[in-house]
Amino acid sequence: MIGAFLYLTACSFRNRLRRRLQRLREPRYLVGLLVGLAYFYLVFFRGRGRRRAGGQVTAAAMGAAAAAVQFLGSLFLFASAVVAWVWPSSRPPLQFSRAEVQFLFTAPVTRRQLVHFMLWRSQLAILFGSAIATLVLRPGSFAGGWTLLAGIWVVLMTLRLHLMGVALRRLSVASHGAAGLARQWLPVAVVLGAVGVLAWSVAAAWPSLRALTDGPGVFAAVQAITAHGAAGVVLWPFAALVRLPLAASAGEFLAALPAAALLLALNYAWVLRSDAAFEEASAEHAERQASARVAPRAAVKGAGATPFSLAPDGRPEPAILWKNLILVGRYLSLRTALRLLPLVILLAVAARGSAGHGVAAVMGAAALPFAAIAVLLGPQMLRNDLRQDLARLPLLKTWPVSGAALIRGEVLAPTVIATSIAWLALLLAFVLGAGERAGGAWAAIGESRPSIFAAAFILAPAVVAAQVVAHNGLAVLFPAWAAIGATRARGIDAVGQRMLLLAGMLFTLLVSLLPGVAAAAAFAAVVYLIAGTVLVVAPAMIAALVVAAECWVAIEGLGRILDRTDPSAVEAVE
Repeated sequence: MIGAFLYLTACSFRNRLRRRLQRLREPRYLVGLLVGLAYFYLVFFRGRGRRRAGGQVTAAAMGAAAAAVQFLGSLFLFASAVVAWVWPSSRPPLQFSRAEVQFLFTAPVTRRQLVHFMLWRSQLAILFGSAIATLVLRPGSFAGGWTLLAGIWVVLMTLRLHLMGVALRRLSVASHGAAGLARQWLPVAVVLGAVGVLAWSVAAAWPSLRALTDGPGVFAAVQAITAHGAAGVVLWPFAALVRLPLAASAGEFLAALPAAALLLALNYAWVLRSDAAFEEASAEHAERQASARVAPRAAVKGAGATPFSLAPDGRPEPAILWKNLILVGRYLSLRTALRLLPLVILLAVAARGSAGHGVAAVMGAAALPFAAIAVLLGPQMLRNDLRQDLARLPLLKTWPVSGAALIRGEVLAPTVIATSIAWLALLLAFVLGAGERAGGAWAAIGESRPSIFAAAFILAPAVVAAQVVAHNGLAVLFPAWAAIGATRARGIDAVGQRMLLLAGMLFTLLVSLLPGVAAAAAFAAVVYLIAGTVLVVAPAMIAALVVAAECWVAIEGLGRILDRTDPSAVEAVE
């Protein structure tokens, strides 16, 4: 049976490669492939011999920071395991295609052999991801390269097996009814107990943490707390896995290999011993995936409440916003934000109550980059707008809505969500006193903190809206190049296309921000010449208003183009 699975995997890979080569006849895929190859060459291979010493320096720096990397990696793996148990995914543990369901499920193949087939097929993605990570980290020697590659593969494979085992266990519990629920309490109790042990360890050391005055000291103290005692026992399996790719030599790798291999083997045996009947869930998922490519998305069973009450009449923009917020209402909503707000305030007050504000400094330092990520990357990650709906342009054409109104409604949802996340992070950073004791060139920031944070609150929605309009504008102007729909193309040519679109989006964003920045700078210069001082809030408001006006004008122009767009110009979702 292994030979048949190898043959099936090889044929699937060959057919996929043949299809990728055939679509290179189209200029957009050919140009994307050339850009993607140039990117990989410049990043991974150009000047490798001349920069080998730099790679060795990087490896040495990684060795010096191995303890911090191991601590953060252990926490990440622990959090992934906890989320898998407490907040399970709606996807089946084994995802088969419709063709695989039709041919493999009716074949004389055992359940264990199907599990082996899925594990074997996942090796290509895991090995490719491990190789890319190895190229990015650039170990200084060949021995360091293969130990890093093997270590990352072991970590990813163990995580894959554990997540699969958790999903199979939950599926088995659901199929066994009350008896399954009786068996489910033990692993959930173990997970909650592990979380409680970590929380108790930090709470027991809270007085000493409150006395610390700087962020690095708090980080080192928390790292020491979780490395010993009960917390160290809880994190030991995850630290044993992370220790393998961080090995600085072959000897360290061989010393860390037995523990990691034992964890890999235990998860493998756990998956094989599962008695979950996954065939029905996998078949339903494959049917839904195939139907979603040709039909609108069906209503989600058991969906939560709507984001707000929708009036029976009015402008179309709130209705489109209402529709797009439902897509993420299960994870992000106004109700969720209001529930998080008291927790954020309580956490901030507790951190501010520390003697040296060291805990507050750590949390505030983490909140500011999170706000920046929400502003700069949120519009690209949140796709519940025209990039999601443009694949159904024939249906949109039947709506009694103008193109400009449609685009205005589509851009509202990602703008509101990204802005809300950024505001929440900025509020946390402000309450925690980020920048109060900044030194060097930022020594005066303590006096200007309120006005600077107020300016950030004003500018955040403008910058987010400009990016969302740019993304939707590129989708309207170049629908054949933009990633349309829920599924996204893969491959080097797709990477090249995304890089070209990203460059176009950044250029558009820069052009859209320049008039607002120029107007704000001119206003600030005039006020400074007259009064001798100027608050940053007023220039920020002027810049935000100018950017908002540009977005409105751009949406009006894009709406006219969308009204004239032929539905056949949009490629069908694959």
